[in-house]
Amino acid sequence: MLKNFFKKDDDNGINTTRERQIAIEGQDEEAQEAMDLLAQENQADLDATLDEISETVREAAKASLRDIKLMEEGRCPSCGHKTNQFLFTTVCASCGWFDFISPEEGKSIIHLKGGSVIECGTTFDTKGGYLLGITDGVVRAKVPQDNVEHIEFAWTDEEVQKKRESRVREEAGICSWCEKALSEVEKNENIIVYAAFGTHQNRYVFCSEKCNESFQDQYPVRIHKNCYNRTCLDCDLCLKRFSGEDETFLQKIEQGKV
Repeated sequence: MLKNFFKKDDDNGINTTRERQIAIEGQDEEAQEAMDLLAQENQADLDATLDEISETVREAAKASLRDIKLMEEGRCPSCGHKTNQFLFTTVCASCGWFDFISPEEGKSIIHLKGGSVIECGTTFDTKGGYLLGITDGVVRAKVPQDNVEHIEFAWTDEEVQKKRESRVREEAGICSWCEKALSEVEKNENIIVYAAFGTHQNRYVFCSEKCNESFQDQYPVRIHKNCYNRTCLDCDLCLKRFSGEDETFLQKIEQGKV
């Protein structure tokens, strides 16, 4: 039954894949046992549980959509006040909320209170009181947050320059393929694509379906990621620089089409 829950619906030729996430690896038997138990007791209980899971995913997507739209308007998703935009970071001076991305070409350096340092590619704060140091998609260090003095982000000059150029292009509204200015009148028709050619995710905006198809033909994404044919909601195969949500999919949710 668990396999059916995660399988691709090929019978009708419809891609309704619900990819098994990395987090569930090694838990198949436990999940299968729980589902079989619910089915034995009462099939309605299992159906209700699966419906609850779907509703939880839907509510999480709505919350993500809300945050994305607020940030697009330059508003804090926590308190709604205007945010301050920096090259790699967004900060709300009103409530202290902030969001930032870590170096891709550079590195993150965790400075410990004892004076020693730990170098890694990026870091993640956890609610469990630990800071995770990650390099090449692998957790290399787990450090108690109480033992951290500060974190240094060592950006390369090339990366800073690329980001400055990218910011200019984003603010100008440039198509990622033809590099023509995006029309404000047709802004809602723009096609947004998230794709990871390597370890990290990137966001691309196209002025037309023709430019979108030309880009995909020129830059086919690796088959194991399949970025062009599934949403980020169903994938955890790269390090997401953005919210990890397919905005086209979220727009459909907002319009009640999903």
